[in-house]
Amino acid sequence: MSWARALLAACVSALVVAGAARAADVASLQRTAETYRNELNLDPNRAELRALLGEVLEALGDAAGAMTQYDRAIHGSGDYHRALIDRGQLLVRQRKFDEGRKDFDRALAQNPRDVEALAARGHSWVAQGKGNKAKAALADFDAALAIKPDDPTALNARGDFYLARLLPEMALADFTKALVANPKDDVVLFNRGLAYKQLNRLDAALRDFNAALRLTPGDAMTLAAKADTYRQLGDLLLAREFYDAAIKADPRSARAWQARGEVRVGLGDGSGGEADKAQARKLDPSIETQS
Repeated sequence: MSWARALLAACVSALVVAGAARAADVASLQRTAETYRNELNLDPNRAELRALLGEVLEALGDAAGAMTQYDRAIHGSGDYHRALIDRGQLLVRQRKFDEGRKDFDRALAQNPRDVEALAARGHSWVAQGKGNKAKAALADFDAALAIKPDDPTALNARGDFYLARLLPEMALADFTKALVANPKDDVVLFNRGLAYKQLNRLDAALRDFNAALRLTPGDAMTLAAKADTYRQLGDLLLAREFYDAAIKADPRSARAWQARGEVRVGLGDGSGGEADKAQARKLDPSIETQS
């Protein structure tokens, strides 16, 4: 691992969503970005370093700045393979799926055995919700894992695929194997919690959500998933408490507002529940058809 990637990994892995700790980590990322910029001032043609700067900017929430760095890396000189994968993933997060896959295809043309590019391309079909492309997605995941059977990124991506296909036992196996490589991966812990939840193993789901929250306190999605689990257990008071926390962490989560509204109605607070559901519709008019 190069010094630059080691520096980025140390900073990004430290990020938590919690008050002063998050502010300190943001400052660390900003310092890392400045270090990369200084290095690029000395040698603007270091495409991999420009891609790493893009990753830092993404972690800081600057998607436009990240895209600029990826574009400059790809259109400049040097090895831009890293930037292709990074830009493709950013495009997928922006729901520009076809454009993202073009970048993954270009990366794979350079190296057909690139596990990260294969996993990312497979995940793009899952993120897009293209059920008719399930075979293509699974083929990419299986190809990646044939090359590197214990790769945690590919295992997590295939587990996501199985979750989306409502195959929680298979998802659980992949997430558990991924956690052997990195037991403190909050994303995989969250996903394994969802698999346990699909299997109605709710105590195990709560253990994984709690483990994820110890790593990323205040994460809105994990708080909402924990609330969902308590609701599934029939404990509406605890469900409401964690929906409260999820909404505080992300006031724009229509799903959390809708779910809390339903719970409040179930607890006898009809007017409060309807107000929550109205807020959910304001944020996302299609929310009732999703719930």
